[in-house]
Amino acid sequence: MAEVSWFNQIDREWAALRRHDPALDIEKFYRHVLSAYKAGFAPFESIASTANALLVSALPGAAYLGRKMLDQVGVDKHPALRVAYALSLLSGTGGEADYALGHRVLTDVLKDEHAPDKLKGLAAAALGDSARLGRGEEVDLELAKARYEIAFEFGIRDAAHTLGLYWEHRWSGAAPGDVLPDLTRAVQWYKRGGAASPRCVARLESLGTK
Repeated sequence: MAEVSWFNQIDREWAALRRHDPALDIEKFYRHVLSAYKAGFAPFESIASTANALLVSALPGAAYLGRKMLDQVGVDKHPALRVAYALSLLSGTGGEADYALGHRVLTDVLKDEHAPDKLKGLAAAALGDSARLGRGEEVDLELAKARYEIAFEFGIRDAAHTLGLYWEHRWSGAAPGDVLPDLTRAVQWYKRGGAASPRCVARLESLGTK
């Protein structure tokens, strides 16, 4: 009965975190989740999701505890933890930014034959963002396009939206040899994203080509 009560407490705290409830004792929630992990009740995917939620939360101290949770558990134990850690390094949430390390971690996830496709897609999309924005590296729009295409192939349908925007000439420039805008190619990408990407559907509606 005590175990059920414990899980109920974590569920209530998780719901409070998702609501950004300022009454949540964020330190206590952090300790409860780590205790669940050490007792074998919290899988790595759950730890990664919790850490991500902490990292993006506006509650005071949450981002720091999200990074600390990843450090405590050890990010090399699962690709989901590595992706969460890399994204925190690239965004500088919960601690110092480290672009070089973040990119290395994401590249390793892409090469990991045991990593699920979704995680590989998230890694490729994040690397695409870095190449497009010049985040910790030189802007390289050709490389950015290639990374988003990889992300799409691994199931990240919103990557089609990002590529469609490129062909609409809504990025900061054009890759060598490309003539922009090219609405035909933009529409092709939005249609590839399809219903799985509400952003693609919205762009098709805006362009009157749904």
